Amino acid sequence: MHLVSGVHKHYDWGNHHFLYEFVRAPLANTPLAEIWFGTHSDGHASLTTTQEALANTAGPLPFMVKFLSAASPLSLQVHPTAAQANAGFTREESAGIPVTSPQRIYRDSSDKPELLIALTSFTALCGFHDVASSVGWFRAMQWNQLADFLEENGIEAFAREALEGNALRVPEQLPPWANELRVAFPDDPALLIALLMHRVELAAGECLLLEAGTLHAYLNGSAVEVMNTSDNVVRGGFTHKHVDTAELLSITHWESSSSPVRRATNVLPNINSYPTTGAFHVQSVAAPTTVPASAAPQLVACIAGTSPGFSCGQVALLDAHEEMQLGGDCVVIATTSDTQR
Repeated sequence: MHLVSGVHKHYDWGNHHFLYEFVRAPLANTPLAEIWFGTHSDGHASLTTTQEALANTAGPLPFMVKFLSAASPLSLQVHPTAAQANAGFTREESAGIPVTSPQRIYRDSSDKPELLIALTSFTALCGFHDVASSVGWFRAMQWNQLADFLEENGIEAFAREALEGNALRVPEQLPPWANELRVAFPDDPALLIALLMHRVELAAGECLLLEAGTLHAYLNGSAVEVMNTSDNVVRGGFTHKHVDTAELLSITHWESSSSPVRRATNVLPNINSYPTTGAFHVQSVAAPTTVPASAAPQLVACIAGTSPGFSCGQVALLDAHEEMQLGGDCVVIATTSDTQR
């Protein structure tokens, strides 16, 4: 077992306290939004004892683990498929846009499916209600113009008109959560799209599985994220970063869906398995038990309690075929690229 030090990311939407306290780091004046554990070039983690790059021991990992804490909303965004990511990366490379440019969308050629597991109560927007439900709600709110347009044209046309047209207007009277978004991002037409989406509140341990094309926005809370080793994000609103509405409209899946909240399923005593479509397999493991060995290296993140030599907020690398004994009241999230288990 090797303890791993992550890379701190200080974005303006981050929390000023949670992650500092979670990983026992000194408080600073800047919000700490994310901590990256992986081998991505924009956030390459290291071994705690030697400061050696993680990849020197684990090799290039196809997945990343992040701690995330949002005090204010993240952007309305979507992630590409592998084919879309490869095409976008090639296109921007050919155009000569530097990978570090704020105008760059595709910083690598990988898709980015995500699994978010709530550490605290976590609020997000994810996917779309069916048209009939949204139309009924709009009429109940007396948003008849929006209801008429949606009923006649559907979700995709409604979103396109919201972002690129001028026929739709954000209502004056909004539910509190939507009004908070309007206060934070005045005159942002993405709010019209948010009104079509599932607003969900995850309890600790519940998750969202964000496949390619799933439109989403994190609003508030703290979580563990697991994703492919990628930083490809296409943004459409609620942000001061680069927005590309045409690309977002092109790659988003506009079909309605049921509630996106998911839960792990029990596979062994004290071991639960989370759903995934990425290059990773994720389990929640509660002491006393053993984190099973994997054919590939694992990152194990302690999210609660303590075990001898391992405590909440720490992340460890397990080599291939290495298991880990958990004692005390420890709960960990174990991630590996061995998806056949």
